[in-house]
Amino acid sequence: MRSRGLVVVLALILATLAVVGLFLYTNAVRKDAEEGGTQTTVVVSKVDIPANTDLNSLINQGQFVLVQVPTDRLVANAITDVEELRNRRNNAFILRNEQIPLGRVQGGQVTGGVLGIPEGYQAITVELDAPAAVSGALAGGDNVTIYGTFQDVELTALAGKDFTTALQQAVRQQGQQQAGGSQTQAELPKFDTTVVLVPEVEVLRVFIPKVGGSTAGQTTAQPTGNILVTLAFTPQDAQDFVLALELGDVYLSLLPPDQQGEQLDPITIGQVLLPEKSK
Repeated sequence: MRSRGLVVVLALILATLAVVGLFLYTNAVRKDAEEGGTQTTVVVSKVDIPANTDLNSLINQGQFVLVQVPTDRLVANAITDVEELRNRRNNAFILRNEQIPLGRVQGGQVTGGVLGIPEGYQAITVELDAPAAVSGALAGGDNVTIYGTFQDVELTALAGKDFTTALQQAVRQQGQQQAGGSQTQAELPKFDTTVVLVPEVEVLRVFIPKVGGSTAGQTTAQPTGNILVTLAFTPQDAQDFVLALELGDVYLSLLPPDQQGEQLDPITIGQVLLPEKSK
């Protein structure tokens, strides 16, 4: 019995020493923080913020707070006043509780401007209906292949010079035979065709109109209007793309992550219906 009582006494003594030690350590840490290193007030978000978010709405909801961080851990150009975020959008994802550099918000000095346009490229925004824009299943950083469809395209625009010349002669001879040997002006047939305008293009920004709807008691999210997609083009690809918008129809095809786009030959309805004979 005496040994058991001794064990209990020793346990109480050890517990008391542990509490005293923790108290002394906490005071020491607090004293070091107050006397050793300065603190700086910065702005952080209470929630994760997707890219291209209107920050005014989050300010009005009180989602930004001020916190103290050691000055030696201060991020370069960190936002220190909530008003610095007003009337801005973020051009990159912002994590909850992380310091917010000025370069993360629209108007900050970042490479490629507020859209993050790659060097040597330029941005073009196109308005497409939902099916042509993958029903809005796009986000900044995605890559797409751009297809163009054109109507009544002469074969001369699709074939090499030698092949075109040979075909013209064949059509001319056929016309002469049908006219009893008389000279006729041969005309090449015209086709509807689809081509790969640009095999791989980066999506910079997407705007999708208000979504909503219901089917069979279930709520579904579907675009209610045309989708605005901003894309990064080389100057040459941008020129081809604008011409395709004026003369034909364009479609976007979303590429899986890390998959490159593929350049394909133009295709006509004849090649679709009779693939063996078109080879």
